[in-house]
Amino acid sequence: MMMDLPLAQELAVLTARLADLLLTRESAAEAVQSLAQAAMEAVPHASGGGATLIDERGRETSTGATDEVVLEADRLQYDVGQGPCLSAWAEERTQVITDIATETRWPLWTQPAAVIGLRSAMSTPLTAGGTTIGAMKVYSNTPGTFTERDARLLEMLARPAAVMLANVQARDAAERASQRMSQAIADRDAIRMATGIMMEREHLDPEEALSRIMSLSRLEKRALRDIAQEIVAGRPVL
Repeated sequence: MMMDLPLAQELAVLTARLADLLLTRESAAEAVQSLAQAAMEAVPHASGGGATLIDERGRETSTGATDEVVLEADRLQYDVGQGPCLSAWAEERTQVITDIATETRWPLWTQPAAVIGLRSAMSTPLTAGGTTIGAMKVYSNTPGTFTERDARLLEMLARPAAVMLANVQARDAAERASQRMSQAIADRDAIRMATGIMMEREHLDPEEALSRIMSLSRLEKRALRDIAQEIVAGRPVL
């Protein structure tokens, strides 16, 4: 079914805003927080919004929320292992709750969610490249808030959002790998320099010098690189 023109225009505006919000963020955590705000602003009458990145085991890795109530609602889902967000991720389809007070699904979640004032909810999966990486959701303190049109809009907004988030995640992963490699090179160079210093200072061969540094590391229960850096900085070794 073709979406109506006003919805198409609204989606275009929201997607452009998403691109500005997500692609300029330095980390996935910041991008998820921005997406939470965008979700709430996109759906009329939503009192709060959220977004969550979930790993392949169903564990939360990063969460964004517009307020403490949304954050608590999401925390409850991961504590009890059930709820609309987790089901949207696992079943790869939108979950809508018309009235949390009478909803029979996810009883371990709906009861405490009602206590904190939530009455309706809607969650849709974030899928990029055939992989569901999380879910975005909106909540309301009024029952029967969300319409079929709201669900369509959230679903269509989730598609570009997921791709953008996946790109931010990939960038984060590449940066972490680069940092680990740089640190590994720095550690190797420090150990090599410390070994050379020990060889000259104590008249040792390379194996003996390295063994001495390793013994200090074990004795002091500290990382080998830390001992090496101290030796390079002039630490006396008895």
